[in-house]
Amino acid sequence: MSRSGNEGVLASARAAALASWLLLGAGTGRADGLKIGNVAVAPRDATTAAVKFDISWENSWRHGSFHDAAWVFFKVQADPKAPWQPVRLAADKVVNPTGYSQERGGTPLGFIVPAGNEGFVGMFVRRTREGKGPVATQNVTAVWDFTANQGVNKDVKVRVQAFGVEMVYVPEGPFSLGSNGKEPNRFCVWTEGGQDTPPYRVTGPGPIPTGRQHGRLWAVGICPEDGGEVPASFPNGHAAFYCMKFPYLTRGQYAGFLGTLTAAQAKQRYYPGYQGLAIQRSGESPNYAYEASAPDKPCPWLSWADGAAYAAWAGLRPMTELEYEKATHGPRDDGGLSYWGLVGIDMGGVSERFVSVGSAAGRKFSCTHGRGTPETPADWPTDLGGVVFRGDYGGRGHLFTSGRMAAIDSHADRNTSAGWRAARSAPAGDTNVGRFTGPGDYGKTQPVARLGRGVRADGVLDEWGKPALVLTGPADVFPVYNRFAPFDFYGRLLRPWQGPEDLCAGVYLGWDGEALCVAAEVTDDRHFNAKTGDGIWSGDALQLGLVTAKGVRWKVALALTKAGVAFHQYAGEGDTLAKTTGCAATRDDKARVTRYELRLPLAALGLEPGVDFGVNMMFFDDDDGSGHRYWLQLAPGLAAGPASGGNTALYPRFVLEK
Repeated sequence: MSRSGNEGVLASARAAALASWLLLGAGTGRADGLKIGNVAVAPRDATTAAVKFDISWENSWRHGSFHDAAWVFFKVQADPKAPWQPVRLAADKVVNPTGYSQERGGTPLGFIVPAGNEGFVGMFVRRTREGKGPVATQNVTAVWDFTANQGVNKDVKVRVQAFGVEMVYVPEGPFSLGSNGKEPNRFCVWTEGGQDTPPYRVTGPGPIPTGRQHGRLWAVGICPEDGGEVPASFPNGHAAFYCMKFPYLTRGQYAGFLGTLTAAQAKQRYYPGYQGLAIQRSGESPNYAYEASAPDKPCPWLSWADGAAYAAWAGLRPMTELEYEKATHGPRDDGGLSYWGLVGIDMGGVSERFVSVGSAAGRKFSCTHGRGTPETPADWPTDLGGVVFRGDYGGRGHLFTSGRMAAIDSHADRNTSAGWRAARSAPAGDTNVGRFTGPGDYGKTQPVARLGRGVRADGVLDEWGKPALVLTGPADVFPVYNRFAPFDFYGRLLRPWQGPEDLCAGVYLGWDGEALCVAAEVTDDRHFNAKTGDGIWSGDALQLGLVTAKGVRWKVALALTKAGVAFHQYAGEGDTLAKTTGCAATRDDKARVTRYELRLPLAALGLEPGVDFGVNMMFFDDDDGSGHRYWLQLAPGLAAGPASGGNTALYPRFVLEK
């Protein structure tokens, strides 16, 4: 490609579309402000051009495989009268292809370009390093294969626009459908006698047998096919995928979409009587222009077909209701809000729509992605007949993460509360996605080794080797909304977990012939506990729960307070344990480490070698005396408050080695 003076043959253009995503809840809003600007096209060679742009957004994170990303895609117009076309990217590999780069400085970014028949229509942009906070990087470069576009060659001046969507990564792995609760139409596993609460466990790819036969997937209502199966081609949630961080398309984003459609296409997708209050149309047919005066607010009155057309145009796809439960429950059914960082889960006011396994039309969906145009693939549901509602049911109340509602029971297809959350399957070949630092495998009884020498409960920890357990990633932090964003789902300002340097723990377990020995080394940037008596649990502290084979429940806390080391027993039999336990808690402010050590006599606990028992732990974080904001948690079941009984059935199981 040649250049003449300061003018590129492939002319530069400013992006008219900036994407932001809004969280609604209790009358408040939040947007992470994804912005893509300063888009320019520069010559590269006879078949490709470099597309340069700046990108930024707030509240990004990456810890192991936990991360968010921006899905970035482009549209090109060969001349003012020509239709807009999707830009096809050129890439020689999936991760950081040749020619993809960024200007020095700013947030280090990685670039992932999905390949294949449905690939090259966009790319994921994500952090390359561990951390959280805003992303801001200038002069990012992508490579455009302009030979794929009609009317474009090395001698044609063009207009290019860039668009983006904030996404969250959900790693590959097992999960459960249903919650053991009472949500309407919830999934369950069919058991003898027709019980309707045990969750169904999805353990791998492939078909899922359905029906009223023992061990199959079933539901209280909106049931899958009796004696059938969910096809292997249907995205059942086990495979890794990205999905939209927020549950709504914004007005600015939808206006940008409308602005790239033909007049006939826009007529189908624009609802003047109601969307016209949010998106203003100017000019004359067929050359309308669309503009949103409040671009960061959610776009109302979008039908299923409107959202599907947008997803196809963006190179995304619908999300299935099985993927929705995976994205909320996590691998161990920790439930509530979103395990992985999706915003707007079960927050009220948003009824999300997903492809349903409760209808033949939904089960036909085979995971096809959009190709960059508003025409939807043949396997996508065309209307609400293949769709199920989740989240807030048409303004009638919470469905929680496992509740489901049929379209026939909801508001009309177009309404003010209908959301849209699209997805894209994780690209094959992305080997740099990070390790899932998730919960340990507590499905089987873990051995507790007999130590070679007696333990001194002095807080020095020199008699221990490597920790038996390490709590260091987002999967260990609770409540889940404190893992990622600085706002909770009702708009309140929070101070979330900042990473392992903020709070992480190594846990040691052993026994010395006479006592169960427990120790922990907790990295904590600021140690604070001004509590006394039974209140020590709510400051920086170790809380331990134990249940014996005979069902005796113990609950204790150990803390380093302003008054010194404090130990308190909240539950158990008698006061022998409290009188005979050896304990220590020390602080190294220079290393920012607090060390806890407990020596719990077996006779007082009622433990014997070779007989299994349950143990759970929490490590609280209180930086200023206002109480703990979040905690590390070994497993579900140990309630945060001293008066809460918890669920000891969820405790990991251990046995003292003989």
